[in-house]
This record gives sequence, C-alpha cells and structure tokens, in this order.
Amino acid sequence: MFAEDKSLQGAVLKMPERTVRPEPVRPAPLATAAQPGAPDPARNSVVKPSLISAGFEFTGDMKSESSLSVDGAITGNLTVKTLVVGASGKVDGSVTADSITVEGSLSGAVDCKDLTIGARAIVDGKLRYATLTIQGELKRV
Repeated sequence: MFAEDKSLQGAVLKMPERTVRPEPVRPAPLATAAQPGAPDPARNSVVKPSLISAGFEFTGDMKSESSLSVDGAITGNLTVKTLVVGASGKVDGSVTADSITVEGSLSGAVDCKDLTIGARAIVDGKLRYATLTIQGELKRV
C-alpha cells in the first residue's frame, strides 16, 4: 500500500544544534535629579520624634521637622517643630520652634509661638513668643 522510500532507511538524522540566545542586556534606569521643591521619595513621610537622653551631651546645630525631647544637654542652635526640655535637660543656644515646654534649663535666644515654663524651670535669655504659660506650684497655707 505505501511506497517506502529506501533512501532514508538506516540513516541517522541529526537535528541542528540548538543555540541559546543570551538575554539582552538592559541598562539600569537612569537616576533623575529631583525637581526643586518636589518631595524626596527616599525620605520617610512620617517624621519620628527624637530624644536626647540624660547623660548625653551634644554640641552643634540641629534641625528637625518633628519634636525633640531633651533630658541631656545641648549647646547650639535648634530648629524644631516642638521642643520639650525635661527636668534634667539643659539647652543653651538659639531655639526656633512652634511650641516649647521647659521643665529644666533653657538659656539663649528663643523664638516660638507657644512657650510653657514649668514651676521649677530656669529660663534665661531673649524670649519671643505669641503665648506664654508659666506654671506654678500650689502651696497649702
């Protein structure tokens, strides 16, 4: 029924070798310079509060878009959103903040919206504020 083709009988047929094509090299994306005023994606959008612990002394300028609590000592210029000087804290220098609460010692030039001075706080310097609260202790007579 079928006609056989004797010419291929017993012949070994080889398939062409398979060539592996290398993956094309893709260049890394180019880093683009941030536009002035554009938010920096590498920066965390949530700014956490900072703490200078008791026994820690820092000399220099500090700037933060968040709050700073000081129980140690800072000498220098501070620009923060909120400053809390604890009972054992000492700040000596220029301070610019929205809100400052002092329980310890603050000396230097102060520029803020709200200044709260605790009953046992020591504040010495040129003060500029919109509202001032001075806390006192009630004494029984």
